[in-house]
Amino acid sequence: MSDPYRQTCQALRYVPLFVMGGLALLVFSGVAGLPLWPPGSVTRFAGNQRLLLTAILALPSLGYLWALWSAQRALGALAAGQTFQPTVARAMRHIGIGVLVGALLQVFAVTNLLRVAFGGRGSYLYFDLSAIVLGVIGAALILLASLVDRARAVQTELDEIL
Repeated sequence: MSDPYRQTCQALRYVPLFVMGGLALLVFSGVAGLPLWPPGSVTRFAGNQRLLLTAILALPSLGYLWALWSAQRALGALAAGQTFQPTVARAMRHIGIGVLVGALLQVFAVTNLLRVAFGGRGSYLYFDLSAIVLGVIGAALILLASLVDRARAVQTELDEIL
């Protein structure tokens, strides 16, 4: 890898860290009880109920934060000069898993956990278009990572033949 490319990866490594830090601060400040909602929007929830509500709503964020962590890890590995194909394949797989898990939690788990915890009614799925699209993109990244792994195996085999 060229030196300017490695320097760019090193500089860009801090962008996901900055975003992840800001988002983690928002997620965990909600869990700590800091107000995230407009006044009066959750007045019927008090104390432990508000904490439980915040924890349930924060579940998808864990997958997304892990995806960001995987992105910065991959940029750091590329900046350190690690081999491109294995690093990119691993990053695509981990980012895809994080995004897919976050989306699945948003669509399936959050709605049903809120129903169980607070006795709600309604559907068993939350048809959030952005979460569904993120889930499809996460699954596609996982499949593309396996394609990159296969291409690397074929390239290795061809290199051995030559």
